[in-house]
Amino acid sequence: MNIEEDWEFDALGIYNYKKHGEKYGFFNYIKQNCFSINGDICEAGVFNGSSLLATGLLLKELGSEKQVYGYDTFEGFPPVYDPNDDLEKFDDLFKQEVIDKDHYSAVKKNIKIRSFVTKKNIDISNISSSGSFVCTSLKSIQDKINLLGLDNVHLVKGTFEGTMNSSQTPPKSIMAALLDCDLYQSYKTALPFIWPRMSEGGYVFLDEYYSLKFPGARIATNEFFQDKQHKPQKHAHIHGEFERWFLKK
Repeated sequence: MNIEEDWEFDALGIYNYKKHGEKYGFFNYIKQNCFSINGDICEAGVFNGSSLLATGLLLKELGSEKQVYGYDTFEGFPPVYDPNDDLEKFDDLFKQEVIDKDHYSAVKKNIKIRSFVTKKNIDISNISSSGSFVCTSLKSIQDKINLLGLDNVHLVKGTFEGTMNSSQTPPKSIMAALLDCDLYQSYKTALPFIWPRMSEGGYVFLDEYYSLKFPGARIATNEFFQDKQHKPQKHAHIHGEFERWFLKK
């Protein structure tokens, strides 16, 4: 099944890569480099498959034989969080000048709004409007894959520690990756799996590097690249959107 119109993407809960939205940098990179850089596509943190399915559709549209691998537990957040995921870590990031005043003020404002809306004390488990992301379903995503005929999309179920731990785990080489896994330990596990497989010129979209909710993602990313020449870069601003960051190898 082909989908073209905005309402079709909305009806299926799929990110519309044809529009100039929050993940424009990721999808534009694939469009521009699909046939010049080797490797498949990897997504860490699938949730309901919005961007994963969009990637599969785009590759079909381009006529590419690249494959898309989506890693997730499909069961929501783990029961225990790392201390680096505590919202108070934003205080440390600001004091250390890792985030600026505008970012820090937006974090505090977001917590205040979430507390007002939910009538709850806000912590890492409920800071997102999706809660702890338990409202996901591997079967629902697989059903959409089947409906759309996306034989290029592969779901890898399990903890990152259990699935991103072997040199035999596909893909062998990666052209582009989307990290949308929120938490410190998830980034700590995903980056050492993805980066060594990344082709020269490859691209990583860091969904939570600028975040009002998840401090651990930036902490883990900075730790991983502390001793490397490559550093996160900021995309040109898209009106109405948060900052978006990426890495280029």
